[in-house]
Amino acid sequence: MNRSRITFTLNELVYVLNSTADRLLRANFELTYSQFLFLVTLMSQDKPTPSYLAECLGVSRAAVSQRLSWFQERSLVKVSRVFGNEKNLSLELTRKGELLATQSADFLDKEFRILFDGGSSVDLEKLDKTLTQIKTQLIKNLESRNAA
Repeated sequence: MNRSRITFTLNELVYVLNSTADRLLRANFELTYSQFLFLVTLMSQDKPTPSYLAECLGVSRAAVSQRLSWFQERSLVKVSRVFGNEKNLSLELTRKGELLATQSADFLDKEFRILFDGGSSVDLEKLDKTLTQIKTQLIKNLESRNAA
């Protein structure tokens, strides 16, 4: 079978990228890739609840709740009560958490781009646009199928 199987190739690529990111983050920031995703996802939200952050990460609310103490002990995440609703919590990065998320994200991007510097025929900007178009089209198609 010599057919191109893009879904397999993309999954293999994501696995290699995530494994490499985990190794680099552990070595340079004492942070796992999973912890990194928690931070950068939280950074992209405006004081989400643990439930909403869990939804964004594709994990259970319990998974988020169980990890909060690790981030709080390191002064990376601040947990507050939602004003007017004492049952709900609100999450936000501390200044230290923001700095770690930004520095580690910049570091990973730089490390990835180094692989393609000098002589590579891969246009990373074009690749990013193409992958974004594919993602957008997949989401659009999935939403239209769910609505039917």
